Amino acid sequence: MSSQKYWIALEQSKGIGPANLKIIYDKLKSFGLSITDLFSLAPNEIKEEFAFHENIISAIDNAKKSLYRIEIDYHTLLDSGIDPIFFFEDIYPKRFHDKLNTTLPPVLYTHGNKSILKEKSAAILGEKDLSERGQTIAFLAAKELAEHKIVTISGMAKGSDIAHRSTVLNNGKTIAILPHGIFHFKIPDILQDIYNTDNILIISPFYPSEEPDKYNAFIRNRLICALSYAVYIVESVLDGGIFEAAKSAKKLSTPLFVTEYKEYPKSASANKILIEDGARSVKGRLVNKELSPNLDELIGLVKFG
Repeated sequence: MSSQKYWIALEQSKGIGPANLKIIYDKLKSFGLSITDLFSLAPNEIKEEFAFHENIISAIDNAKKSLYRIEIDYHTLLDSGIDPIFFFEDIYPKRFHDKLNTTLPPVLYTHGNKSILKEKSAAILGEKDLSERGQTIAFLAAKELAEHKIVTISGMAKGSDIAHRSTVLNNGKTIAILPHGIFHFKIPDILQDIYNTDNILIISPFYPSEEPDKYNAFIRNRLICALSYAVYIVESVLDGGIFEAAKSAKKLSTPLFVTEYKEYPKSASANKILIEDGARSVKGRLVNKELSPNLDELIGLVKFG
């Protein structure tokens, strides 16, 4: 039987955390044992064999008790074509290890083309109520990234979903990180006619049945900033998830780019503030008689930085 369900049960055990999961993984590896071996031992045997802290031993015991519930969800995952990626696997993003350290999500629930994770990427983010000009900018920005073979990352949310659509239409690849469990994922209307698992990778860092909430959206945006080689914010208001994403990009040392407008629409009321705070401005330029965002600096950083 697959060892994946055991790691999922352990990750869901109260108080375990990424740091303790790494301790467990490293200890098992050094002993030449598997997670299934660990689950076959009684608490006193685990204490004697591994000298784990009591909190870890308790978490392992709780994980054993939850296995039946986890197994039901695990089989649903398999039936749905959802593939978990664990923090110790080669395909797991190195940038999460480098940028997030002990706050990384231990399990990523994925659907689609996992090989996209190995390619360089940039995020395109914007408010859900993007201005008409903002929607055009997001579309053209994603088109340019696709033409330069740079993966577009966004949150599959209203507003930024236009970037996912543009990427696929222009034969590019895109990653969507969800703010909820993957069981709640539904293909947005804007992607229904072009959805293609060869070009799209859906990722959720949350347990598959977890409901969406505001806090999860902040976590999702931080992960987007960690995975991306650069972040382009099309439009942001002062209070909200996109403004918080800009803060995350700064804390994670991910280059941040923001649209500069001559006259800022309401949905871009914080853009000027972000630029004054150090974000690199993105101005327009004429391409085939159409005003398009100039992403030369961003593209150079992603490809050669």
